[in-house]
Amino acid sequence: MKKRLSPIALALFLAAAAPAARAEELTPLDTSRLMGSPDAPPSVEVEVAYPNLKFVRPLLLTHAGDGTDRVFVVEQDGAINVFPNRPDVERTKIFLDLRGHVLREGNEEGLLGLAFHPRFKENRQFFVYYSARPRSSVIARFLVDPNDPDRALRESEEIVLQFPQPYSNHNGGTVIFGPDGYLYIGLGDGGAGGDPHENGQDLNTLLGKIVRIDVDRKEPGRNYAIPSDNPFAGRPDARGEIWAYGVRNIWRMAFDRLTGTLWAGDVGQDLWEEVDIIKRGGNYGWSLREGKHPFGGKGSGPRPDLIEPVIDYQHSVGKSITGGNVYRGRTVPHLAGAYLYGDWVTGDVWALRWDGQAVTSNVRIASTHVPVSSFGEDRDGETYFMAFDGRVYRFRKVDRGAANASFPRLLSETGLFTSTRDLKPAPGLIPYSVNVPLWSDGAPKDRWLALPRAGSIRFSTLGAWEFPVGTVLVKTFHLGDGARATGAAATAAAKGRRLETRLLVRHEAAWDGYTYVWNDDGIDAEFLDGALTKSYRVETASGPVERSWYFPSRSDCSACHTAAAGFVLGLETRQMNRIQDHGAERENQISRLSSLGAFTVKAPEPATLEAYPEWGSKSAPTEKLARAYLDANCAMCHQPGAPGNARIDLRFHTPLSETLLVGEEPGQGRLGPEGSKIVFPGDPDRSELFRRMATRGAGKMPPIASSVPDREGLEAIGAWIRSLPTEK
Repeated sequence: MKKRLSPIALALFLAAAAPAARAEELTPLDTSRLMGSPDAPPSVEVEVAYPNLKFVRPLLLTHAGDGTDRVFVVEQDGAINVFPNRPDVERTKIFLDLRGHVLREGNEEGLLGLAFHPRFKENRQFFVYYSARPRSSVIARFLVDPNDPDRALRESEEIVLQFPQPYSNHNGGTVIFGPDGYLYIGLGDGGAGGDPHENGQDLNTLLGKIVRIDVDRKEPGRNYAIPSDNPFAGRPDARGEIWAYGVRNIWRMAFDRLTGTLWAGDVGQDLWEEVDIIKRGGNYGWSLREGKHPFGGKGSGPRPDLIEPVIDYQHSVGKSITGGNVYRGRTVPHLAGAYLYGDWVTGDVWALRWDGQAVTSNVRIASTHVPVSSFGEDRDGETYFMAFDGRVYRFRKVDRGAANASFPRLLSETGLFTSTRDLKPAPGLIPYSVNVPLWSDGAPKDRWLALPRAGSIRFSTLGAWEFPVGTVLVKTFHLGDGARATGAAATAAAKGRRLETRLLVRHEAAWDGYTYVWNDDGIDAEFLDGALTKSYRVETASGPVERSWYFPSRSDCSACHTAAAGFVLGLETRQMNRIQDHGAERENQISRLSSLGAFTVKAPEPATLEAYPEWGSKSAPTEKLARAYLDANCAMCHQPGAPGNARIDLRFHTPLSETLLVGEEPGQGRLGPEGSKIVFPGDPDRSELFRRMATRGAGKMPPIASSVPDREGLEAIGAWIRSLPTEK
């Protein structure tokens, strides 16, 4: 019987047996210096609250307030689950099933809210918020079966309030009872972008408002009453239901169960996310203000009549706030009184403290790497949050340690290069290239892969490759002229000064991205904590120009390296199936990695595998090149489960008829003329996809880290749109 070699022995055997050049590149690299974190260890840990349960797009967890220790989890497609609040619970019951009844065409539509009446134990009433056809929002009352507390009576529905929605996004969705017994409803501005109908400041519409109604009384023509102390009650020039206004898209809001303070997270548009404390009659500034800043050409500076957020944060920190609640549980005592909130794109969670006048602290307590969709409380005041990985999470206390002083603050300290001055990679750093590069303002790039051991990449023909803990992807950007630099154009002679080196590191829990900014002398690069924009003088074919370069923050990295896309971009079969020049030899990259023992099993022959056309190829089929471009540059955000707002699917293998592109109405506003479509067959100028690629203002795509449109990309997408058949 043959003796099996250990992984370390196998790596040493392969290193000794392979040709010299290959052995040097395959040498497992010690990446342990990057396995820590640049942050101080968190004071809390996150764990799955119910390990045996998984939900479909969970949006809310709450309790009935009836003395039973049950929890209810709302799924966006229309189901409400109920189950005992125990970690070992194995199954749920369907409390109410509205699937097929609610409208789910838009990414932000569906069953969005649930609130139990304060006297639920006596009157069995609860209220839901859902999207309906024709496009509208509905607040409905239901009753629970008197013989089964775990089953709602579907036929008991009574529509309390219904109002039309002009677009599919910005629906808000919170319904919650206040300490006063009235129902509060958080509504968005109606959607699109930039509040095109100016709903935020219009007191004659409920859109862009916090609404407060009395569901225990009815007035003529209404299934509710307007409380007499509402700030605009009885005014002929305003809707009496309004409690506060000037909000963009409240997601979510909650009352502090101890103080009665109403907290809300308001999702920003271009640059800023915000946390607000909602007050009677307050004007929160949208769309005159975004966060604490003027918005757009008609934006306003600070005004006495506009309430500023408690805090705001820019999009280098997070991209889409998820409002939470004030912690009043006992599991993590040091969080008591802190407002917990998160970010849907980055998965970060913060604890904010407010003394009534100012923020006294605002600390990131967790980096979850999951899309945080909502927060909730159980009967005892413990806080939970949900994510679109289908899980419900909770917090637990850990001892705070010292800051991680060993994390490398200089690129030269990472062990990835034997000489940063010469950009000489360490033995084991494997160079690679891709067929269709991600657009980065034309910057030439050097790419490397570091593996902690041989035989560790799980190969996939069409899906994402899986990499082991300790993997590091390395990419160095050089100053370009704003045109693509691929193939021969990307040689060392074509590269300008070094701008940055980005690392994508596979930790135990997830992938983390780090940016190192090169010094002006090009000798070393320094770790960037946050984001940075610098201007450079660039030589172009038409003469020198000033260009800005955006150095991304860690949250920016998370925005593109999404879970839906498998986190890693570029290192997949269609991109890697190409010939790479290794100096002394030219060889297919997949063949080379396979023969070097990088995969867990030998990969198929490249000739049997699909490949994107090499960018710049004049013979590539028009549609194949365009779809490859969209997959490489856009699909990380625009596919099911990804953070893009539009419900389009830009993955290469999605049939065109299922991408929701061609002939579809834009759900996020228009940059093109009236009647434009996401893709208008035969006409790029009437195609929002093309328009967003071409602009570098509001609504641009990609939304971050690009200040120059991709002219070659526009040519490829434009040619494809013109080739699409038009209706006769």
